[in-house]
Amino acid sequence: MEKQENELTGSFALNAIDDAEREELLLQAESSPGVREELEAMRETAALLGLTTAPVQPPASVKTNIMAAIRNTPQLPPLETEQAQAAADNAPTGAQLPGSDIDSPADRSGGAVSVAEPSESMPVPAKPQRRMFALAAGVLLVAAGALGGVVVNQHSQQQELEEQLAALNTKQAELTQILTAADVQSKTQKMGDGARVTLAYSAAEGMMAVTTSGMPALPSDKGYELWLISSDGAVPAGMVDGSQADGMVLVSGSMDGVTHFGITVEPASGSPAPTTEPILVQAL
Repeated sequence: MEKQENELTGSFALNAIDDAEREELLLQAESSPGVREELEAMRETAALLGLTTAPVQPPASVKTNIMAAIRNTPQLPPLETEQAQAAADNAPTGAQLPGSDIDSPADRSGGAVSVAEPSESMPVPAKPQRRMFALAAGVLLVAAGALGGVVVNQHSQQQELEEQLAALNTKQAELTQILTAADVQSKTQKMGDGARVTLAYSAAEGMMAVTTSGMPALPSDKGYELWLISSDGAVPAGMVDGSQADGMVLVSGSMDGVTHFGITVEPASGSPAPTTEPILVQAL
């Protein structure tokens, strides 16, 4: 039973199980330290996926261009409301104020007072809603024009962002393949300096996710090299940038006969074989 539950920990970390399986796994973790430790390691591995891609900052010119375009666009002049004009046009001739005994001009003169008709040259006021829509449309057009210019001017940045997103999608698919494999296993080791290394791997899939946290920074000419170790020796499995060592590296390839995983400090370009004592050796 515990083996079956262990096989669900990777799917649990990715929210890929139903409510009944989730409840059953959580109950199993309460009574099994092994399941609980593996569950925590899987969730930590999945969470660290977000650290594998450097944040992409939007060009500073985006806000500058939009604000400049809005600032330089003239405002529409205020317009008289149609309701006020209609009230003036429909007012009865010679009307008295309520409660007033003062005679109207018509009463005093004995005739009607003519009201000047609005000339054809007088502007016809627009509805307030129409004015608001016109202002909103103007702002949207300005913003769209500014953004259009930014897209054209920043084409290279857009292409770079698309490439980074494609790489992230590929990495996420590979991590999902590892964590949902039937034989997935997870190991976490804390080193003496407080650094933490977590491995999630599947021998059947030939894939491993290596997440690092708290690794000491190295000089620019040094890096952390990863090794898959078997009875035949150590095989290079990738490099971790010594100046930005926290993150995740995905390792792929045959894991037949591999018994241990190791990390050494090597030249930044890597070495075909370890040249220093390993700072970490983890049995698989």
